[in-house]
Amino acid sequence: MPGLINITAQQSVSIYGYKQPLRVLNWKSVADREDLTFKKLFGLGITEKQLQVIQPDKNIWINEKGLQLAHITSVPSWKIHVTRDMHASIVEIAMLNLTPQFLQHTGVTFSDLVSSGLTLNLMMILKLDLTSWIHLGLYRDFLRDLTDVQSIALFNLPKNMVLQCVLEKSSDQYEKEVVSGPVPGQLFKGVIPMQQVGSHVKNHA
Repeated sequence: MPGLINITAQQSVSIYGYKQPLRVLNWKSVADREDLTFKKLFGLGITEKQLQVIQPDKNIWINEKGLQLAHITSVPSWKIHVTRDMHASIVEIAMLNLTPQFLQHTGVTFSDLVSSGLTLNLMMILKLDLTSWIHLGLYRDFLRDLTDVQSIALFNLPKNMVLQCVLEKSSDQYEKEVVSGPVPGQLFKGVIPMQQVGSHVKNHA
């Protein structure tokens, strides 16, 4: 439910002017003004937490108050998803230089990146290491056309070693198998434990 926040005298003047020195702000005041966009309010120093008090629904900020793709790292606790919430393409995502930690924090998976247009040739533009790709859900079938030259360029490892490190299937495929009852122990068959991935990369550096 939208709430009420206190604002400073300077913020009040910027929002209401000198003739109406209110020291509080609520969603009705924001919604009634086209100029009170996310960018303007955040630029006035109203914090991520305060904005969420005013309006807890991130989709309303996106659809009605101009919250754009470039703003999502300013409000990490809102967990704005680059593909589901912002419908970003893989090129737009790459331009943001998002960290793998931010992608995971906001629930982005490898399958989400594929749905946004990620291909084998476009993996290079995200500049993630093998461990990060694995955490996001990289799977073997996606790498079926990977050459050794590409593998060294992307992961600093030959293809056969990369294939040992990643899941056999996508997370979406695993979820379907879980529903139908997979054979215990088969999901990660042949996958190198994560703690060994780093040592493989160091040994081939």
